[in-house]
Amino acid sequence: MKKRFSVGKAEWSDTREEQFRKDSLDIAFRFGDTLNTRDGTVYIIKKDVEIEISKPNKVKTFWFETWLKLKDFYGV
Repeated sequence: MKKRFSVGKAEWSDTREEQFRKDSLDIAFRFGDTLNTRDGTVYIIKKDVEIEISKPNKVKTFWFETWLKLKDFYGV
């Protein structure tokens, strides 16, 4: 039996993940901060201080998990 694979769903997921990346960068930028990713961890750079904000569990949802943490951090 063949496994079913949906190209459309994979493309949709990639598009959504890219939008979460842009939204995450936008949230940090609105507060005058920048984001840095290193070793699978996301850091906020606020006035030359690095604050660890998120270490997402899944690669596929990396930016979605980061976006959720940023919303909590900034109270957006």
